Amino acid sequence: MNKSILTLLAVLLIVSCNSEEQKNNKNLESQEVKTEPWKLENYIDSVQILLTNEYKLDNSFGYGASSFLIKSDVDTYLCTAKHLLGEAMGISPEIKTSRFNSSLEYWNAYPRNGKIANDTISVSKLITEKQNDIDIILLECQLEKDNEIIALTPRFSKPKKEEKFEIIGCEYSDAECHQRRYFATMDSYEDGKILLKSEVKFTPSGFSGAPVIDSKGLVIGLLSGGGEFEGELYLYIEPISKVEIYLI
Repeated sequence: MNKSILTLLAVLLIVSCNSEEQKNNKNLESQEVKTEPWKLENYIDSVQILLTNEYKLDNSFGYGASSFLIKSDVDTYLCTAKHLLGEAMGISPEIKTSRFNSSLEYWNAYPRNGKIANDTISVSKLITEKQNDIDIILLECQLEKDNEIIALTPRFSKPKKEEKFEIIGCEYSDAECHQRRYFATMDSYEDGKILLKSEVKFTPSGFSGAPVIDSKGLVIGLLSGGGEFEGELYLYIEPISKVEIYLI
């Protein structure tokens, strides 16, 4: 077999492989992600997602902010913001993730009121001990057999420009709130965080650790911070993709 035929076969093989790869990619893109079964128009008043926290680490007490349950391939974890371990919650010095488990006295999470559910989630240990550089912690927890709190399915893909999202949370001043949703639009990425522009103004105090979901009900991240700029409310979201290794 001469060199020109070998070259032709090699080219054909490459084209064939590339074509097959392109075909597979198109098939994957065409597979529609199913909407989570709980994601109905009135889900805010029919299923409980948002939780609040009460905990003691060493001699420091923390109360409030937000958390939620998230699914992994093998378990369900409590997810919240790492900055709850520091001065934002009056804990000084900040508890490093590497010494969280030795500092843990207790950590409970539950709905802000009993409008939909009265479950209490008890934390046993921190899973993300080695992750002290991102604003997400995953906590191993114990669920009751008849637990009614919805556990969210993670989404690891990047959001698209102008994609719509929903933030589930409660303002501290809203005493009657069990959970509300606030709509926001993907603006950009900044320092590894997703920047969303809120459609309405609200006071995000107490939203630390609140889940951010897409139109299908998949959680893309948690609220890490925010503030107003030129009269608009912008919110920083820590992507769930940063803890993907713990969820697959």
